[in-house]
Amino acid sequence: MKKKEIFMMNKGLSCGILYFQSIDGYSLMVMKNKRISVLDLSLAGIGNILPGDLYMRIHRNYLVNLDEISELRYYPEGFFASICGIRIPVSRRSRKILLNSLDVL
Repeated sequence: MKKKEIFMMNKGLSCGILYFQSIDGYSLMVMKNKRISVLDLSLAGIGNILPGDLYMRIHRNYLVNLDEISELRYYPEGFFASICGIRIPVSRRSRKILLNSLDVL
């Protein structure tokens, strides 16, 4: 069985996912229960598996669960989304798309 198929079988867990982070060719899956799993999948591959209306790539290294974003804020170092108190950078390219998808504009 391929890794993609194994991940798809566990897709029901997607409601417990906060975000995915890309580090050195691997992806970290951060869950609500503070569990972190290492996946041998790219963020692009994960993004193709998960529902596009619930998850969005907001930075080259982050794919987030839109329902978990609690705050959007400008800081001196840039624009960030907050998920469970964790600041996640939002790229300039993704900023307007994110604000539109969250109906903030």
